[in-house]
Amino acid sequence: MCAVVWVAAVSGTGHALSQNAAPVVILALIAVIADEMAVEVHERFTVTAGNLPTLLAIMFLGQLPAMTIAAIVGLWGGWRETSRAVVAFNCANFVISAFLASTAFSFLLHHWSISLGTPSLSLLAAGAAAAAIYEGFNYLLTSVAGYVKYGISLATYWHDMPSQLFQSLAVVGGLGLAVAALYATAGLTAVVLLFIPLFASQYMFKLLVRERAHVAKQTELTDKYLEMNLGLAVAMVVLLDSKDEYTADHSAAVAMYCRDMALAAGLGETEAEEIHLAGLLHDLGKVGTPDAILRKDSTLDDDEWKYIRQHPEKGAEVLSHLAAYQNVADIVRYHHERLDGSGYPHGLTGESIPDASKMLAVADTYHAMTSDRPYRRALSSFEALKELRSMAGTLLDAHWVEVLAGILRDKDLAYRDGSATHFMDEYERGRINLRLRGEALADLSGVGRAQEDPAAG
Repeated sequence: MCAVVWVAAVSGTGHALSQNAAPVVILALIAVIADEMAVEVHERFTVTAGNLPTLLAIMFLGQLPAMTIAAIVGLWGGWRETSRAVVAFNCANFVISAFLASTAFSFLLHHWSISLGTPSLSLLAAGAAAAAIYEGFNYLLTSVAGYVKYGISLATYWHDMPSQLFQSLAVVGGLGLAVAALYATAGLTAVVLLFIPLFASQYMFKLLVRERAHVAKQTELTDKYLEMNLGLAVAMVVLLDSKDEYTADHSAAVAMYCRDMALAAGLGETEAEEIHLAGLLHDLGKVGTPDAILRKDSTLDDDEWKYIRQHPEKGAEVLSHLAAYQNVADIVRYHHERLDGSGYPHGLTGESIPDASKMLAVADTYHAMTSDRPYRRALSSFEALKELRSMAGTLLDAHWVEVLAGILRDKDLAYRDGSATHFMDEYERGRINLRLRGEALADLSGVGRAQEDPAAG
């Protein structure tokens, strides 16, 4: 079909190519440079000025020169393609589209008696019609090829065309008509001079898009790195739960209380997320504690207490190696400190203890009291709150005790005893809230569901 179209064009304008050899070479060179500077700003959406020279040839040089430039554009870059059929199709696509567009422009040129030497409204209207036909048939032939080769229906292909493509065609079409008006007024030399700053700006735009793509890739890698780190910390808590069945569900309940306390107190979203994550990972440091100590059902001796007192610092040390979780590490480090200095690991007092750590201490102490342990029975929520209030002002922060009491006032029994949530539920909630994107390097969801049996927590 392409050969037939070419023969038809040659028979009608046999001398047009030789008469316009220099302009054809110049416009073809401009088209090739523009094609090389094409910028992909979206999937299947590329910004390029490569069609402008073809439009100028359609309007001012004639059918055969326009088809020649279109063929050069179609063949250019063929060395990048592994399939000769694709190269041949691209060439035929551009040539046929140029033939149809130039035929339509020629008809309008004679029908409206348009002068090419004057940038009239009728000239620009005919040029706009030619541009629309060229782009429209170009995309139509591409969609047909997609159907033949890949089985993509025409309706799907046209429906999925990004709206940005139409915007691009409008911009390029408008620019093309402006360049056509310049060509009609000042000739090809002025157009060449215009393309120099145009290419310079497009080159800068290409660099900008490339930099944005690089930043986006770095952001994606960072997100995956953060996801891996958080997943590793969570996996360590799941491992700890296999040693001490109390740990995972206790951590989930403490995280839930911390989040709700932070929101009830009017703290910002970022602070609430950090405190929630600290609650989830506050016992991370117990991973290195011997099983015999974790499962002991009697009073710990002094040496055993030394192990227990190390876990806030060890957990903070692990989290401190994760750059995004420095604040979380500090919350975990001081959550066993007490107002009167009797806490551990540093014996801080009063205002020296971070406020978030004071909140975590209240949530941690409350759920520890309302949970069954080998060495004692669980207290009721009422009994635990009574104990918390007796510690308020000396061991625990009175403000956070009352914030928790206010939250528990209208909650059901499952919430009060901490069984309303599970560890992996809180992990997923925290991961989403922290906007950590990317695929997890370990499928922890399956592990979490295995731990959600109430009998195991």
